[in-house]
Amino acid sequence: MSDPMPPPRGAPTPDDAPRKRSSPLIWILLLVALVAVGWYVLKQRLPGPPPEIPAAPVIGDGLAPPVEREPAAAPVDRAPPRPAPVTDRDARPLAQPAPVYPPTAVRNREEGTVVVLAQVGADGRPTEVNVETRSRSRELDRAAVEAVRGWSFEPAIRDGRPAASAVRVPVDFTLDEGRTGAGN
Repeated sequence: MSDPMPPPRGAPTPDDAPRKRSSPLIWILLLVALVAVGWYVLKQRLPGPPPEIPAAPVIGDGLAPPVEREPAAAPVDRAPPRPAPVTDRDARPLAQPAPVYPPTAVRNREEGTVVVLAQVGADGRPTEVNVETRSRSRELDRAAVEAVRGWSFEPAIRDGRPAASAVRVPVDFTLDEGRTGAGN
């Protein structure tokens, strides 16, 4: 049988054959795929929502283990916080624009004090305004009611919350000062 003949001296051998080079597009696609896989793996490792904590057993629960049935000792150096005292108070006027002195009352030299009863809502606005004690002038009574309807109040506080209430407000009309006044 015949021995294969070695190739002549200057002839290329199969090992020396030129290699085909791969396209740079393949390398770019491979790099993008590696980045996508890395991002996906990293995203999977990020912490999700915190695990649910089981409900604490009720102290004195007969089904709880003995350690959980007894309350833990409270630290001696800390005092429990005290709630702020709740102070109830009545509504009080905040903005009190002076009533307009009716021109008819000025001409007739009418003066007096009108006591107005105002129902004040929890928002501090008067909801109903009536004359409780009249002056001797119907014009002064109307002017006092109209003035108090335009006032704003600090609402009453009951059990720590704003509440509706009633407020008595005296409105004074005097000519010698040239203006009117409201007092409590």
